[in-house]
Amino acid sequence: ECLFGASSTPPLGEILLDGRSVRFRHPLDAMRSGVALLSEDRKRLGIFANLSVGANITICVLEQLTRLGVIRAQYETRVAREAAERLALRGAGLHVPITTLSGGNQQKAIIARWLLTCPRVLLLDDPTRGVDVGAKAELYRIMDRLCRDGLGIILTSSELPELISLCDRIMVLCEGHVTGQLSRAETTEQRIMELATQRPSVHSEPAARG
Repeated sequence: ECLFGASSTPPLGEILLDGRSVRFRHPLDAMRSGVALLSEDRKRLGIFANLSVGANITICVLEQLTRLGVIRAQYETRVAREAAERLALRGAGLHVPITTLSGGNQQKAIIARWLLTCPRVLLLDDPTRGVDVGAKAELYRIMDRLCRDGLGIILTSSELPELISLCDRIMVLCEGHVTGQLSRAETTEQRIMELATQRPSVHSEPAARG
């Protein structure tokens, strides 16, 4: 949320996007720069619970679906259907409430929404939280395909095996400070835990003074 401009606490340091320094003060700034966020809190910050599946998918691109201020309903439905089919979203149709979908299919709908904005970077905050094993496997395949298509993905996860199997590089933090970066070849659960539980060296002090 901090990287996406959705936090009241601005990020420390510098954010580089394609080698250019950027700072997002609002989510709209991030969206216009090609950055999208799938939030950890799907029910509160992901889905629009009072809207249909289709409306949840197209809500970020409505301006492109209107003519003279009126939404072209058939066009919107076609765009939503194609986006849903791309991610093999399953459910009772586009016009049912999104709350009728399983957690995994709700996540697919949110990803489909963001893909319509043609992002360059997708921020995934614990994307498999609260979904079943089968849905996790499907989300893993989607992430892999998107990466192969050239989309940059920054993933945070509470499950270490997930990070180890999916990530090309892992950055570990402790108390808000980076304590190490690991390539896939050197990553183990033990090494991640060592970095995640130590204090950053900049704050460390000798245990005793001579």
